[in-house]
Amino acid sequence: MISSRAWLRHYSANNVMRILQQCPNARDVRAFGAWLNAGRPVCKGERGIRILAPMRYRAEDEESEPEREDGCRRYEVRGFTVTTVFDVSQTEGGPAPEPDGVVPQELRGLAPDQLWDQVAAMVTTRGYTVEHGDCGEAYGYVHYPTRTVRVRGDVDPAQAVKTLTHELAHILCEHSTREGLSRQRAEVEAESVACVVGSVMGLETLDYSVPYVAGWADDSDVAHAAAARVMAVADQITAHLIEHAEQAAA
Repeated sequence: MISSRAWLRHYSANNVMRILQQCPNARDVRAFGAWLNAGRPVCKGERGIRILAPMRYRAEDEESEPEREDGCRRYEVRGFTVTTVFDVSQTEGGPAPEPDGVVPQELRGLAPDQLWDQVAAMVTTRGYTVEHGDCGEAYGYVHYPTRTVRVRGDVDPAQAVKTLTHELAHILCEHSTREGLSRQRAEVEAESVACVVGSVMGLETLDYSVPYVAGWADDSDVAHAAAARVMAVADQITAHLIEHAEQAAA
């Protein structure tokens, strides 16, 4: 599920689970009409993937409300309905599009350009200092009293930026202030976020992250409870990184 989030970023955590249960190798999932618009019709005889979609209705008091400044109508969700989508493997036609324009890269010790700087910027804008140094047996840590994030200085750039993302996730998931949070749950969330962000940005971390998460999430309830928060925080980070990458390329 963590790996697939790189390709299925427009779906909720529960729908990602539904998609992977029905199509374990799903990569790019869209509605029938969306595939037609992309020039890749669904192959005859393919069985769709069933997910839940919100039923949106115009708000009942919309007529009496003054026009919104952004010109958008206000809608409310009154339930959910089952809808059908299809994976790219169930389509045919022209070249398959790469979702979100992101192509995973093979990890060879280096991190994607500017990834460290942008993740570090997200840390420092939240009032923390980033430094390299001895971390004992860990690759990194957050010291909340001094608002310091430390990463080992003797690791390759890929490991360093993955660790920095892990520590940023601890901050964004509010692990220092959430009541009743176990260390087990905190580590599952932080490493899962780092893995999702790494996959989206072209940094393969599964060989490290999956055993790490499995070591902490010794029951499925912990992993499932963490999933929604993991996806939300990972999307927050990747949205910032992708926006910066697009601006740099413009």
